[in-house]
Amino acid sequence: MTARLEKYFNAKSFCVVGASTTPNKPGNVVAYNFVNYFPGKTYLVNPRGGELFDKKLYKSVLEIDDQIDAACIIVPAKYAPLTLEQCGQKGIKNVIITTGGFSEAGEEGLALQKQMLDIMDKYQINVIGPNCLGLYSPALGYDTMFLPASKLKRPKNGPVSIFTQSGAFGAAFIDQLSRLGSGKWVSKFVSYGNASDINETDALEYVGGDPDTKMVLIYLEDFKDGRRFMEKAREISLTKPIMGIKANRTETGAKAGASHTAALSSDDAIVDDLLSDAGVIRVITWDQLEDCVLVFGTQPLPLGDRVAIVTDGGGAGVMASDMVSDCNLKLAEFSVDVQTKLDEIFPSFYSTGNPIDITGSATAEDYRIALEAAYNDPNVDSVVNICVPVIPDLDINEYIAITKEIAKRKEKPFVTSLVGGEEADFATAELLKEDIPVFTSPGRAVKALGMLTDYTKYLKKRGVDPRSILAEE
Repeated sequence: MTARLEKYFNAKSFCVVGASTTPNKPGNVVAYNFVNYFPGKTYLVNPRGGELFDKKLYKSVLEIDDQIDAACIIVPAKYAPLTLEQCGQKGIKNVIITTGGFSEAGEEGLALQKQMLDIMDKYQINVIGPNCLGLYSPALGYDTMFLPASKLKRPKNGPVSIFTQSGAFGAAFIDQLSRLGSGKWVSKFVSYGNASDINETDALEYVGGDPDTKMVLIYLEDFKDGRRFMEKAREISLTKPIMGIKANRTETGAKAGASHTAALSSDDAIVDDLLSDAGVIRVITWDQLEDCVLVFGTQPLPLGDRVAIVTDGGGAGVMASDMVSDCNLKLAEFSVDVQTKLDEIFPSFYSTGNPIDITGSATAEDYRIALEAAYNDPNVDSVVNICVPVIPDLDINEYIAITKEIAKRKEKPFVTSLVGGEEADFATAELLKEDIPVFTSPGRAVKALGMLTDYTKYLKKRGVDPRSILAEE
């Protein structure tokens, strides 16, 4: 069965209904996006007629002679049913309705949404929305996000696909990813809002089968069809990682509902177990979601749970070791050859066990020796590189070069934590320019490895070799 969203992303012609001549208005922004970036044919509709961006403004979709594969409706809610009816008469089968003011806005809005459901059924129209941002794909030139580029920066093409129930959350996270490292992160973005028709499972089905999607991020508040979602997630999670936020975790945040799926969304313990069983890595905070992008988008999966830590600060090493335990990881025991080498090369006041503490006397060359030894040890599955760059003999530029060199091997996960002020900020920025995972605390770095390792454990439990899941180059 062809995923329903495929019909949108494969569209060769697109119509913006409600195109506006007023700069920065939603209809103006979406019209601009499609006129300038969409490689197919773009048609613009405004009842007043005229011209916009050197294109004719049709007074109705019914005036357009050509076939239209997909359309975005950006009109006040009270006009949306009539506009959708005209799309049905025109034979447009795939529609995005970004306008708000429907079931989320009380009885009147609920009645309007019911009218649209009847029209959708009458003409067999697929609908995304209403009350959403719609779709974004930089590679395909597809962008119904109605916020101007001066306010919402767009990430470039990359390995991550995102779908979200909340348009505001989606917009903020998209904006954040645009400034994360190279900004090359997003393959497909789906904001489905009220989910009157196309919902979270339809989005998961599409991105799960999309060859350009290497990992999936989600934001959910409830489920339209919890059982189908879990079945689809269980299937897709064996070939690509799925992680995300399931909100309404608490009694305060949960919404009441009569259906089985709404009840399911309000019982967080059950949801947690079901998501875990389906292979969905659940995160709680916004920061963790960004950390997922960095590590899953750039690192190979570890083959086991044995972690090596290299640090120039004993306290930072202790903090990282605590988090290793919290994340159900293990401190690796170095092989005899590696332990002997470290003991012979380093002075006696360095700690050569795990964590390796090269102390406040460390140089960049000391980091090279310690990191190489840990990284090359077959007893080590992943490495945490911690640096407090305030120590006097550390050349920060040499340290950056060494970290880049090892990080680019991608033979096993390698994450960095830089702690401090100006030099830490400088080194962090330099590493992020090349999408090297770097974090502001040792705990965050280890937690990121923990999420990678949890996915490895999930795959192994189901007979899948983690080496079959490739990191994005």
